[in-house]
Amino acid sequence: MNISKPIYHKKSLSRPISLQKIQSVPVALFKLCHLVQLHDREAFSRIDEMWSTLHVLYVITAGQARLISEEGKLTLNAGCAVVRQAGSLLQHENNRGTLSPIQGIAIAFDFTENEQLFWPFGIPAPIASRTLTDRALELVQASSKGLDSSPFRPHMLFYELLDILRDHVAHSAHEDHSWLDAVLRHIHQMYTHPLSREQLARDANVSPEHFSREFKKHTGLTFVEYVTRLRIRMAQEHLLFANPTLQEIAQLTGYRDTFYLSRKFKQMVGSAPTHYRKMPKKIVSLTYNYTASLLALGHTPHMGAVASWMEEKRGEHGHEQFEQHSEYELVKHTDLIANAQPDVIVGYAPHPASDELRLIAPTILMPFEELDWQEQLLHLGRITGLESNAQELLDRYHQLEQEANYTLDQQMEGTRGSAVCMFMIGEDGAYIYGHGWGRASHVLYQSLGFTPPSRMEQDGQLLTGYVHVPLSEIHLYAADHMFVAFPEEPAEREMLDNLLNQESWGTLSAVREGRVYEIDADMFYGFDPLSVMEQLQHIMHHLTS
Repeated sequence: MNISKPIYHKKSLSRPISLQKIQSVPVALFKLCHLVQLHDREAFSRIDEMWSTLHVLYVITAGQARLISEEGKLTLNAGCAVVRQAGSLLQHENNRGTLSPIQGIAIAFDFTENEQLFWPFGIPAPIASRTLTDRALELVQASSKGLDSSPFRPHMLFYELLDILRDHVAHSAHEDHSWLDAVLRHIHQMYTHPLSREQLARDANVSPEHFSREFKKHTGLTFVEYVTRLRIRMAQEHLLFANPTLQEIAQLTGYRDTFYLSRKFKQMVGSAPTHYRKMPKKIVSLTYNYTASLLALGHTPHMGAVASWMEEKRGEHGHEQFEQHSEYELVKHTDLIANAQPDVIVGYAPHPASDELRLIAPTILMPFEELDWQEQLLHLGRITGLESNAQELLDRYHQLEQEANYTLDQQMEGTRGSAVCMFMIGEDGAYIYGHGWGRASHVLYQSLGFTPPSRMEQDGQLLTGYVHVPLSEIHLYAADHMFVAFPEEPAEREMLDNLLNQESWGTLSAVREGRVYEIDADMFYGFDPLSVMEQLQHIMHHLTS
């Protein structure tokens, strides 16, 4: 077989080549070093110390991180990110709790040269960017595939992340409204006091005309409209939460004249303050538990956060259809809430966009950790005008609670012992919850009189919070009765069983004596009345069978 050889023309090789001006390419400033997914606050703190000599980008995918930098405090919610330079640390606040266990991604990177090049990302500040979060998740997936994926893709995604960060810093620097942000914070803190455009402009060191122009451009409202709306919203919230007189409302909202307050209230709301509570209301629920609680009360929200664990319960009780989203979507996209034109918004406190939400509708935010679930239900009953339904549900629960305690008194002769709820997350360990966090721990400790494990009592925050426990330390939180949610995937369950057999699990008295009870994580998630009743009955079934 003859194979033809390529023919080279000497003439073409000797011809001078004409090229355009060659552009120099900027040097690569950074290189990707490490990547890890994190499941709790402690892991974030450990990583920050371990990678102190590297730059780190943190992306929060669930929960809320409250951080302290050299420049001040930062609050990061799901979908937010923050980047810090090597040599600086981001410490976590020690205040109790967050809305849910923190989860996220930490990406460590370094300069490509030995010499220190310039830092283009500014000081640590929260960055809310869905695109950035999506790219970080893609980077995790691309890196986890290893040799099955393109070796270039993780680095491509890493540089896309850096480009998004740089664009954010450049945009923020171009539109500096720090003085206006300070003005808005002052208005929300001092709305009960006299406020004037001239004084605020003087304090901000800008002219009254510039103040008015930028205020309207930034908020969509004039200064007077903004303050009026805020005060009327607060009046609505006081009426929803309690039953104050018109004079009391005036004092609480900064109005001296009750007739003027009543007129402004009617102009904005459409009814007099005395009739407001009786009006039917379109409610937006920002949290899974409040959506479930509203449905249990017999009120279908106009829009609500809905999770997979609620679907079966909703089907059983034949609720009407409503617009549904995840908690993440409702945190990140307040435009969804504004477009729904709600009459009331309900959710947990604190909320990162509470000021923005309050301008959309009166916003009732309840402190999840500090307010008992039964008090939260009564407040929801008051907001919806269904107090009697709320009390009926609580009476039904108290009856079940009384019957359960009578049964346990007969069976255990008055001695309860200790108990704990553990939610296994595979080889990473487990989450353990205190009585202020739902997950049926309040059923065990408040309703049935069990005591927490002694280790939980040593860690005082666990009585109203949660902790992530590595597998090697689970035995420290053992109790006489252990209710455990295991992973659903068979492969994960098998892997966890193998790991537990290598640890101190088998030596626990609860394991040896058959007092470890398997529970369903979805069933034990909610603290709405229907979920809590189901959890109580499920616990009693295990204890008495």
